[in-house]
Amino acid sequence: MRTAVVGAGLAGLTAARELARAGANVVVLEARERVGGRVWSRELANGAIVEMGAEFLLPGNTSVRELAEEYGLGFWNKGMRYGQREPRGVDTTTEALFAAAGVVGRALSEADQEVSARRFLSGLELAPGAREALLARVEISSANSADVVAARDLAGLAHVDDDPAPSIAGGNGRLAHAIAGELGAAVQLGSPVQRIAWSEHGVRLGVSGEELEAEACVVAVPAATIDAIRFEPALPVELARALGSVRMGHAAKLFVPLTGPAPPSAVMSVPERYWTWTATGAGETVQPAVSCFAGSPRALERLGVASGPERWLDSLADLRPDLDLDRAGAVLSTWADDPWVRGAYSTSPPAALAALPERTVGPLAFAGEHLGGAFAALMEGAIRSGRQAARSLLAVRTRP
Repeated sequence: MRTAVVGAGLAGLTAARELARAGANVVVLEARERVGGRVWSRELANGAIVEMGAEFLLPGNTSVRELAEEYGLGFWNKGMRYGQREPRGVDTTTEALFAAAGVVGRALSEADQEVSARRFLSGLELAPGAREALLARVEISSANSADVVAARDLAGLAHVDDDPAPSIAGGNGRLAHAIAGELGAAVQLGSPVQRIAWSEHGVRLGVSGEELEAEACVVAVPAATIDAIRFEPALPVELARALGSVRMGHAAKLFVPLTGPAPPSAVMSVPERYWTWTATGAGETVQPAVSCFAGSPRALERLGVASGPERWLDSLADLRPDLDLDRAGAVLSTWADDPWVRGAYSTSPPAALAALPERTVGPLAFAGEHLGGAFAALMEGAIRSGRQAARSLLAVRTRP
């Protein structure tokens, strides 16, 4: 079966890998000149490895761990905890947040899962400082306003715990490169797909002025960019409407080299909706850099991200006077201005979309983090959706 995969992020690469291992003749078409999509690791001038996009492997993220182990990549423990951030700028403590998170967890089971996170939290008896800190966690992690985050996502977004959340040793991008290495020449970079003509007989893809034919196709592009592909005929109305309804969060990351030693740490600025961490790398040695993550459009506006890192650097210096910052070496990462993404990741995508990778639309299957169900917005969701999309195509296209 000749199969095209549009997009070489983790969703597309995983789908291509499953298809190729099942005997399909696969071609992966990637618009960029690199693989990985929003999984992109870079090395700063001082040797620190930072993640321009996806970073943490959260509890329950079994698929990404299994893949990394299969390729022998290993993990960095990081020495700090994703779920435990010291709140600053508000009258609360880490211990108070643990208690408040417990209240949230107990109340969620009986709540309307589709009400907004803000409305849900406002109805609980919480200390004002703890409630505001939880709202900050929600808005930072969702990269969006708590008004558009569904309560069903609070268990993941606002969880406060001491569970490890590592990254892949040497950078998460190594996983994308490992899968691409297995696929070899099947991965074609600099090949943006502008058109997909589809029928019961197969697909024809318009790629940089040329046409490519295949029997089936996996569409694994971010939700916000699917409208950049012209489908002929148009996708079914309900499907197009559902995909078009996915909200993208807006986030930015700031990496600042350090000129002095620092212990592992995690500190959150509640008023400005960003958090910072210093983490261990190889040999459990703390990397010489501080990473910062700001989430929600308002947070990026307050920090002046569109104009560069200066205002954010000033805020960071006030928040973390314990760190020796090399401001001249700062690196800023944004995704809303990337034409192949147009945002950070999905915010509470419609629950019905989670079933999409399990079925095909003619010769088409769909994958992406926004189709990851409970794991949406994560590398885990991308991988799971890619696997399922491949299985669905194989089941249908090989049926007698």
